[in-house]
Order: sequence, then C-alpha cells, then structure tokens
Amino acid sequence: MKRIIALSVAVVSLTATRAAGPDSLAGLVWRNIGPLRAGRVSAVSGAVGEAGVFYAGFPTGGLWRTSNAGVTWEPVFDAITSTSAIGAVQVAPSDTSVIYVGTGDMPTGGNINEGDGVYKSTDAGKSWQHLGLDDTRQIPSILVDPHDPNLVLVAAQGNRYTKSDQRGVFRSTDGGKTWNKTLYAADSVGVERLAWANDAPSTVLAATDLHYVNVNGSGGGGGRGGANGPTATMLFKSTDQGLTWHEVTGGGLPRLFGRVSIAVAQHTNAQRMYLIGNFGLYRSDDGGASWRQMDAGDRRVGNGQGGYN
Repeated sequence: MKRIIALSVAVVSLTATRAAGPDSLAGLVWRNIGPLRAGRVSAVSGAVGEAGVFYAGFPTGGLWRTSNAGVTWEPVFDAITSTSAIGAVQVAPSDTSVIYVGTGDMPTGGNINEGDGVYKSTDAGKSWQHLGLDDTRQIPSILVDPHDPNLVLVAAQGNRYTKSDQRGVFRSTDGGKTWNKTLYAADSVGVERLAWANDAPSTVLAATDLHYVNVNGSGGGGGRGGANGPTATMLFKSTDQGLTWHEVTGGGLPRLFGRVSIAVAQHTNAQRMYLIGNFGLYRSDDGGASWRQMDAGDRRVGNGQGGYN
C-alpha cells in the first residue's frame, strides 16, 4: 500500500484580496497544516517547469516526492533495501524524468548514515538503477548539466574510518555508466560541496573537509586544525566543468576551517561567488581572484557548531 504523508507546512488563508500592499496583507493568518515531525531534510530538488513537483531526501528515511507543492508526499525509494540514507538528489534540468541520488548522509556526529553510491531514475522515480561508486559512502552534493542530463558531477566524502582514494569529485559524461575522478585532495579529505551557476556551468566550485577518524581516536571531521596551522578545508575552482581544478587561495580569502558552504550567482558570468563558514561570509566579484568579508560585525553567521551554516 502506498504511504502518503504531509510534512509540517504553514499556509496562509486569504480573507479578501490578493492585491499587494500592507493593508491587504493585514488579513492574512498563518496556520499549521501538520503533521508535526522531527529530524532533518538532507537533500532537496525541484523539477524545472513542473510547478509543485519536488523531491526530498532524509538521512535514514529515503526519498519522497510531492506533486502538489508539499501538501502530500509519497515514497519513491522504498524498493532500494541496501540503504535509506540520502545525501544528495538532483533532477536533470533539461529532462525532469531523469533523477540522480547520492546516498549517505554527510554529518559525522552521532550515527554515521552511510550509503552505497549513486542511483539514477529515468522515469521520475518509479524505478532506479545503481550506478556504482559504492565505496564513496557519503555523497553530499550532485550537479547535473543544465542542458545535458548525462553530464554529472558527484562530491564524495569516502569512508570516515578508512583512508582511501574513493573521495573527491567524480565526473560522468554518459549518464553514470562510467566515472572519472577529476579532483582528489588526499586519502583522508572528502569533497563536501559543489556549486555552479546554471547559466554558466563551466565554472565550478568545490569545497573539501577532513573526513577521517582512526580507531585510536585521532583525526576528525570538518577540517579543523590548530589555531594557525593548515587544515583540510580547501576551496577549488574549475573553468572546464569539472575536468581540471586549481586551489583558490589568497586575495583576501580567510584561513578556511570547518565545513563551508559555497555559491555562484547567476547573471554574473560566474564572477560573483560566496563562501560562508564559522569565520564569516565572504564575497568575490571577480571569479575568486579577490574576496571581501561582508559581515564583520555580525557573529550570527559563525554558529560555532563545526560549520553547519
């Protein structure tokens, strides 16, 4: 029997008019349509051109689909019994029947929710094909080319308890039939974030962090180091859609540590970039050549929890 759920959603009741303006908005009232639930949503993606169609992945709850903008949800990954941990999901912008899922949830505190690689659907989630990369264990980010559903970039963290080469950025040009590893930092350093602007996908950013703890308790997660020493948190840039990479340093960029989030702004020819971490929010307007801090006086940006920004 199909299961249907509704996530916690708040809606607005329109009392009289939909015209803009403070006076007309005074009649709007928020109400919770429930049901209440706990836990994190680890991955989301929308279907371009299909209003109301979204996919949500959970750390141990599989992948769910809504076709009515979140009023009801149905599971679409239950046939996969080897893992239920979702780290990333991406609907191909040029073909919404094609969906890529990276398994394994990224956070390393508490339970480690590992996956077994990448899955693909070509029928909007009705069926799934396993595409390999089993030993990547945790995949927190996926990019699919805006015009070619067969060109895919995958960020891989790897096994937290084993040093291995199954970390970095993996790239496919044939829809996941074969993969090439194009970025590799170290056997204990994973890639935790990928970003590009859909109108300029040739320019890609990748962020790394330390993702290894040995059985004796040394090592760690998040790329922390001494107050002044090197860390495993690095920023890389590609200008050929992930084929080759170079590390971005200097130019006002702060000492990177912990987990970071990155973004490339649309309509800027990939020149405006953002980077945020416990050290603050930084912006570049020249493709990463120079950076400036945007929030020096606002410490709410740095939350002190290992980079969960």
